[in-house]
Amino acid sequence: MTAEQLKNWLKNKTDVGQGIQVGGIDGNADRFIGIYRKEPPGGYRICLGGEEQTLTQQLRAEILVHWTASATQAEEKAQAIWELFSGLYYEEMDGALVYHADPGAGPVPWGKDRRGVVEYMIRVTLTSRKE
Repeated sequence: MTAEQLKNWLKNKTDVGQGIQVGGIDGNADRFIGIYRKEPPGGYRICLGGEEQTLTQQLRAEILVHWTASATQAEEKAQAIWELFSGLYYEEMDGALVYHADPGAGPVPWGKDRRGVVEYMIRVTLTSRKE
């Protein structure tokens, strides 16, 4: 599973405002979503029996919701995105079969950018079939 596959799935599930991209956001936009891939703690996981027995992989990502100067609208958007992952099992995401999604306890308030746009962060771990 890749961050690009996550981006494509999310783009089909919700309004992405002025855009969505991997690795950053358009800081001049008022409504934008950024997907950031994060390294898993502890390195690559290999099951007992070796590589051929390892059937799953994990994608850890942060989703930055950069959404208007209204704290209420930004929180509502972040909550709606978080809910897409809450309780998600066996979902195909742009060709990758995701067995389980863990979006954490909820969206984290990230503050405002230099232009006053409110931001929230959603940290999600996706366990998928190994590609």
